[in-house]
Amino acid sequence: MDMNEEKFLNERMSKQNPFRVPEGYFDDFATQVMAKLPERELKPVAKHVSLRPWMYAAAALLVAVFSVTIFFTRMDSRQEQPQQTASAMVSDTYMDEAADYAMIDNADIYACLAEN
Repeated sequence: MDMNEEKFLNERMSKQNPFRVPEGYFDDFATQVMAKLPERELKPVAKHVSLRPWMYAAAALLVAVFSVTIFFTRMDSRQEQPQQTASAMVSDTYMDEAADYAMIDNADIYACLAEN
């Protein structure tokens, strides 16, 4: 807004508030409004039941069930995998080299196995 326009508006309208409220208007305003409202029968208010604790309990139970299911599924998958024993992990070439180093021939190996 230009300064000339602002000056014009201030001269024309002045800075006083042109709106006035009668004395005591708001003293009994609420009573007057309530008197003008139509009468209604008041119904008893039902007790509000909060479902929030039940929702928390259901969520916790759901997490627990899924955790147990995942745990046992992983345990089953681990048991299904063949367990490698120490003898299965040792390669045949290593065994042949060890037998040659110890100077054990097939007859000695058979005799050792037959004793056990």
